Amino acid sequence: MNRRRMDLAICSLLTLAVFASMRGCATADGCMGGDDGRCVPRSPCETLAYTCSAPELSIRRLSGSLATERSEGLDALAATGDYVLENDRARLVIDALDAPHYLAPTGGTLLDLVPRGPGARPTRSDDELNQIFQATGILPGDAVRATRIEIDDHSPTYVAAIVRGTLEGRPRTTVVTRYEMRPCEPGVRVRTELFHGGREPETFFLSDAHYFGGRESIPFIPSRGRGFLHPDLDLAELGKSFTDSAFLAVRPEREGAAAYAEVACSTNGLSGFHSTSISAVGAPRAIVLPGDSLAFERFVLVADGPGVSRAVDLALEVREKLRGERTSEIRGRVVHADGSPVTPDEHPSLLVYEPGGGALGDAPSERTPWTEIVPELDGSFRARVPPKSASDWTQTPFRLEVHVLGRPLRDVIAISGSGDRTLPDIVVPDVGRLEVRLVDGAGKPVLGEVVLTPTLDSLVATTRGSTHGVFDEKQCAPWLGPAHGGSPACNRALVEQDGSVRLVVPEGRYFVYGTRGPFATLARTEVEIVRGAVARQTLVVDDLPELLPTGVLSADFHVHAGASFDSSLPERDRARSFVATGVDVVAATDHDVITTYEKAIAALGIGSRIRVLSGAETTGHILFYRPPGADIPKVVGHYNFWPLRSDTSLPRNGLPWDELLEPGALFDKVSPAFVGRGVIQMNHPFAGSSFGRDEGFLTTIEYDVRKAVPSTPSEVGPGQLVRPSPSGRTALDYHVQEVMNGTATHQQSDYRLAWFSFLNQGIVRGGTANSDSHTLAAEVLGYPRNLVFGGHSLASFDTERFDADVREGHMVGTNGPVIVATLGDHGPGLAPFHPAESAVLTLDVRAAPWIQVDEIRFVVNGRTVKTIGAAALRKPPSPFGKEGLVRYQGTVPLAELLASVPTDKDAWIVVEAGLPLVAARDFDLDGRPETTDNNHDGVIDERDRVGREDDELWEEPGRPRVDDPRFSAHIVAPGHWSTAFTNPWLIDRKGDGWTAPGL
Repeated sequence: MNRRRMDLAICSLLTLAVFASMRGCATADGCMGGDDGRCVPRSPCETLAYTCSAPELSIRRLSGSLATERSEGLDALAATGDYVLENDRARLVIDALDAPHYLAPTGGTLLDLVPRGPGARPTRSDDELNQIFQATGILPGDAVRATRIEIDDHSPTYVAAIVRGTLEGRPRTTVVTRYEMRPCEPGVRVRTELFHGGREPETFFLSDAHYFGGRESIPFIPSRGRGFLHPDLDLAELGKSFTDSAFLAVRPEREGAAAYAEVACSTNGLSGFHSTSISAVGAPRAIVLPGDSLAFERFVLVADGPGVSRAVDLALEVREKLRGERTSEIRGRVVHADGSPVTPDEHPSLLVYEPGGGALGDAPSERTPWTEIVPELDGSFRARVPPKSASDWTQTPFRLEVHVLGRPLRDVIAISGSGDRTLPDIVVPDVGRLEVRLVDGAGKPVLGEVVLTPTLDSLVATTRGSTHGVFDEKQCAPWLGPAHGGSPACNRALVEQDGSVRLVVPEGRYFVYGTRGPFATLARTEVEIVRGAVARQTLVVDDLPELLPTGVLSADFHVHAGASFDSSLPERDRARSFVATGVDVVAATDHDVITTYEKAIAALGIGSRIRVLSGAETTGHILFYRPPGADIPKVVGHYNFWPLRSDTSLPRNGLPWDELLEPGALFDKVSPAFVGRGVIQMNHPFAGSSFGRDEGFLTTIEYDVRKAVPSTPSEVGPGQLVRPSPSGRTALDYHVQEVMNGTATHQQSDYRLAWFSFLNQGIVRGGTANSDSHTLAAEVLGYPRNLVFGGHSLASFDTERFDADVREGHMVGTNGPVIVATLGDHGPGLAPFHPAESAVLTLDVRAAPWIQVDEIRFVVNGRTVKTIGAAALRKPPSPFGKEGLVRYQGTVPLAELLASVPTDKDAWIVVEAGLPLVAARDFDLDGRPETTDNNHDGVIDERDRVGREDDELWEEPGRPRVDDPRFSAHIVAPGHWSTAFTNPWLIDRKGDGWTAPGL
């Protein structure tokens, strides 16, 4: 009898556990022969050894209050029941079996991971980890479904969590993962063992999936042409995206967050694919026969940011310990010509790479980046570099590229010599500095934003920056900080409570804007930034209280910050932005977690100036919804819920798990968490796909705005909207839907048509306008927003009454224009009424002087029946003054608006104001225009489609010329296209009950 069979025979005879550690009767092969419920994978990375002077080690499950248990950082999601493994250098959290997050079907995944340091503050950098989970491929059935988690406490030697499970789509294939932590080690050892219990050969990619989300951490690999740059993933041909690397490192986009790395122990390197949404790294893909097995060992490391060098140092240290790959240390200083150190607000970083050719400044596509270093406060740096493949370092030295303010400097430095070495001081050009102060007309400091833009288009390209080519937002000129991080971000910054902000700015001439949102004046000045000099400006920005009637509050019902998996915006900056942009009420709708912003608001002392409705955006991750004929599974889009009850001791702060549910069932599951009656909002109904997941439900079901929703449910077509949950709820049982989301004109066009299609069918829901802001710059808070009518105030704010007005459609959606309108005694709303034949629509349109109003449209049953053009509208004397707020006042007889509607038919009316709709044509005949005048010849025809992909057919308006009236609004809110719309008036012509006009 061979050894393995003997071990199994002994195990089968025993009836009691022998070891309190729960090792059971592990064979020499661990769980490679399948999971019998007692096997345990062997200790990973066995040849690794670390020592330290003060070792610590523990493992436990969290219980009770978590007031002091969660790590710092908005991504930290530890909850009661989760597992914590901790030593003197790192602290990690594994989510409980019944507390899944994001892409994983169950718990048992790495949820939080932070470095620890000595002293009173055990964690040094905030958690920046969304999730690391195991999978064997890209489809949902390839993820591991955990079925049991066991604690193996062998402290002080080691502690481990053993996670048992199967593949989600192949329950015969067992997967057991061992997370092991030892004293003195900067992370966690991991070994996963897979046994193929199926009946057919399979190709498995046994891997760790790192979920980044899109605007947070950035993956870095030392591979030719890579570093931080990765080609777009093609999910249909994923194999083309695979590459091999010595390690994976992860760079935080946010200051104060942790960096991560992963190194293989069982193989020489990692194989996988990478993007800013997700990286998957593991053992090379392998064909596995039934009865065979795979194992993958790795070390997941955590270090302080910023940059990746500290995490890369740890990864190289692991490879040196495992494979004897000796590393060398480079050290030096980054200074200005006068010897002063480069400062953090200059955002210095050093990219160290191995050239692929002979020229010192060879193309990025030929380089192999190895690390990225951010200097210390005194300008000093040190980092490890790997061994050179060439025998003579002087022949092919490493190169060092210096980045300041998001751009590489022209000179590239050769790192010659061998072994540890100190480099000569790296001298970088001096920078220009700008100090701005925002005050009101009385000279009192105010909270607001400062936005910069070059005065000349030619300066845009030379001042635009990015994070090593990633997150290269067009409007980030000048680049003042990471586009998705804290203030300053991209080309803007929030002022402090004393009204001031200090910025480092590239040399050049700029417009400097001071803004407090669309209901305040706009200030602008010009400034010349010179290296080594400080420019100072004071800008006066006044509120315009006369724009909004008494009893109206402005609200943004779709807002994100760092707690979302796709945002790096600190909570303090998010809270400051509420006041800085003049929003009164915010629905906190971070992805898949309930948030409140309470701590930041209290710390800032702005509680009297803002009301936050705690909520969440449910965000389908796991592909499951597969109508007949669909090539791949789908999800059901995104929905917002507010206000929700927040409890930080619960998974997701109390938000029920929202995966694998059709919309009606999702509403059933989340609604019990409402505080009061609550509001459900359908978000961006026709939004596109992100990483293969449709973000709007109307996109998922391929809804045609010209076709009626039947009363009978079906598995395809519009009948999917009325498929009931067990309680009878359907996808139409939401309260409001987004008509505007952000500043994209294409989205506005599509969402408007969706809303009109539903109104024509009697599917009457309030229309909302929200920013969907994840950052300070890419999507600006409050552009657009909702004006909620009904006699509200912050001083006596009543959440239930306010939400009732939202559900009833007592709103105007706007990114600047203000529409105050009544039809008889009725404002906009969803309650039908019977007007007098002589009724008139009384209209008052106002706007700040810098907001354009060139057209007013009256829409009846989805068709524009009357337009008031620019000639009939008043123009302010100056966009930077306070005069000329009222653009139009007048009345329109109801009979005129309904002249084309048969007298026996009911109707609905919506008023719109702002700029004319963007001209577009519907070439694919799906009821939604998709092509604009892309060649700018004044005609929209087939020539506008030549050489463009489908998603490029609608060309968003770019940066206007400086003399264009739209210029300033575009700089303040990139893409701004002045628009406002009322909710409908439902006209019951005969007084016998309202009947929808039909499609």
